[in-house]
Amino acid sequence: MRQQRWFGMNARMGTVLSGVFTIVATDMYLIFEQKYIRRNDCIDNDLQTQSASDMVEQFIICWTFSIVFFLSFVTIIISCFLLYSVYAQIYRGLVTYIIWIIFYETVNIVVQILTNNDSVTEEVRAVRWFGLLSRIFMHCFWLFYVISYAHIIYKSQSQGTIISYNRRISTGNGEFLRLKSKIVNFTHRYSE
Repeated sequence: MRQQRWFGMNARMGTVLSGVFTIVATDMYLIFEQKYIRRNDCIDNDLQTQSASDMVEQFIICWTFSIVFFLSFVTIIISCFLLYSVYAQIYRGLVTYIIWIIFYETVNIVVQILTNNDSVTEEVRAVRWFGLLSRIFMHCFWLFYVISYAHIIYKSQSQGTIISYNRRISTGNGEFLRLKSKIVNFTHRYSE
């Protein structure tokens, strides 16, 4: 069966690249955003006068770096599990990755909204939003491959078949290898 290709990649290769992209993008996010999410804008207001939504917002702002670091750590672990799932053909690992990436990017949007305050210049806010939106767009692009490959694995496991890819296998018998070794030996002997 010929594997369908999109942008020159089959579903398996796109899924592997999705895991690699997520690991690299998460590391870059932590490196470039730590200055803006580490700020400590915690204000000790009277907790009894605040509404529940204000308290949740204040909690998220105070613990932004810890929340983002924990989520990024889990994202890297799930991305490594995705790479293993591709190798071992475990579709549940791919589904876990899909659900986690959607949750991770949703939390990052909330963090971005809450940490973009007036102390950050307009240009920095624009660059941060561009980085977040481009990463979300790329995750959507790669999720297409992950969903396709999860579907392929699920179908093959429900039918009881093993997914195999086109590998070059010699159809010749041992006679070809013996003839080749004789030719190599002949040329070495008379080339001196």
